[in-house]
Amino acid sequence: MKKTTYIQFKVPKNEHNSEPDGIVKRNIKKAIVEILSSIIPKGNPDFENKINLIETWIVELENETGIPEREIGMDKDGRIIVKMPFKNNYGYWTDNNLLLPDFKEHFETSEISQDSFENYWSLFEKTEDFETELTDFKIQSTGADGGHNYLMAKVDYNGQKRALIAYFTNKSDEQKIKQLNKVKIRGKIVDDGIEQSLSLFETKLLNG
Repeated sequence: MKKTTYIQFKVPKNEHNSEPDGIVKRNIKKAIVEILSSIIPKGNPDFENKINLIETWIVELENETGIPEREIGMDKDGRIIVKMPFKNNYGYWTDNNLLLPDFKEHFETSEISQDSFENYWSLFEKTEDFETELTDFKIQSTGADGGHNYLMAKVDYNGQKRALIAYFTNKSDEQKIKQLNKVKIRGKIVDDGIEQSLSLFETKLLNG
């Protein structure tokens, strides 16, 4: 008998639904996510500014207790931008009281294999230090949690011109980049394949 179950589900969106039951369920889901978003990120200093970019969660749960043990968050393009517990980050779902039956009740879950989960988990650790100076870049933002800015640009990486998305550790850096024509940044780069954009995590602004 397997000891763990692996589920994935989409983050609830604010969608209209004419069915009263659907409205109630959607509001419950939304309330759960909003409550967690306001409390739990404080225990995840490296990932606080990435929580609101997550569109798909993958969670490992212990079968006997139903307790979440590990979790992975992906953005809208399927890039892994969060995994917890990791370093000083306790977790989003692993640091609350929701159990396996609660996830199945409140979210549209589907199961994945342990091999798939472990593959996703190991991908996040395939990082290296990366530093670059940019004059041609775009600033994108999310409206959630007061808004977070992230940077998009083209960079030379391993002899190829690649798209890069940089996620800043400090919100002060997110504000500073809006005033700059040239930025020098450093972070941990993740390459999920030539068809995907490069992701720069724990990004810090070195000028400004």
